[in-house]
Amino acid sequence: MTKTKKTAKTPTQGAPHDVTTKTPNASSPRPTEVALRPSSPLEIMVSRTIDQELEWYFSYAESALHRERVGMLPSYAALLVTEPTDAAIRNRAREIARLVRACLLAMRPRHVEVLRSVYTPRTWPKNVFAAFESLSAIAVRLAFADDPWPQRSARGGLEHAAAMRLSAALTSASVSPGKLRHNARRLLETAVLAYAGLRALEGSAPEVG
Repeated sequence: MTKTKKTAKTPTQGAPHDVTTKTPNASSPRPTEVALRPSSPLEIMVSRTIDQELEWYFSYAESALHRERVGMLPSYAALLVTEPTDAAIRNRAREIARLVRACLLAMRPRHVEVLRSVYTPRTWPKNVFAAFESLSAIAVRLAFADDPWPQRSARGGLEHAAAMRLSAALTSASVSPGKLRHNARRLLETAVLAYAGLRALEGSAPEVG
């Protein structure tokens, strides 16, 4: 009986470990902090409120609103509830979700796509996240902007491949992270400012405590 020689499986040489953007390092700036660069206490509070609202919407409320089952408030709104009944929370959550959706529908599609890419949880190669942090999603797309991007439902595999290519380019120093970061920040800043402006006009601005 012939014995089959077993070979140990090893990870691809030089391949970095993935990290998740869902729970960034405590020291990592949030997307709105990168875009708005707030300095005063009020600016910091507004920046965090917008950040919480967008993260809540893209990671939860958008799909929940589609099913008419929005029952959880963004963090800033939960702290301001004066009538903590289930019905009151659901009503307020639906109201905020519809306001956010109205703002996004009024924005240019490219700005919405920037916000969606930034606030949709996913994993990135370690060195990509180390170089770009909350700008990673935009940097990955900018690095290979000439490549065709499919519709959102079919984009995951291509985005992962692009992230691995960017990781390799960073390792070989064949790409300038400074230029990519600058351009990614500019796109994020434009998108966040567009959202903040419309949000202030659409019914009511996000409350701050």
